[in-house]
Amino acid sequence: MIRTLYRWFICLHPPAFRLRFEQEFLWIFDESSDALGAATLLCDAITSLLRQWLMRSGMWKWVLAAIAGALPILIGFGSFLFNWPMRP
Repeated sequence: MIRTLYRWFICLHPPAFRLRFEQEFLWIFDESSDALGAATLLCDAITSLLRQWLMRSGMWKWVLAAIAGALPILIGFGSFLFNWPMRP
């Protein structure tokens, strides 16, 4: 069951990354015999999935631009937004 979930997370990686590292991912998972090792590797696969899609796809530029765009608004209107409703 956990191996199937792990394999599914590997399939969600970008194609170039998956073609290069899928067999290594599965081999390392098969070598981890205890449940704690499998859970750790599952968390690692999820982290790798997020990192690959954010960093390799260039999506990090959009995320950074959204943060940079929202920052002046939060600084300028932060006291108004975070103290609402104002009470005397």
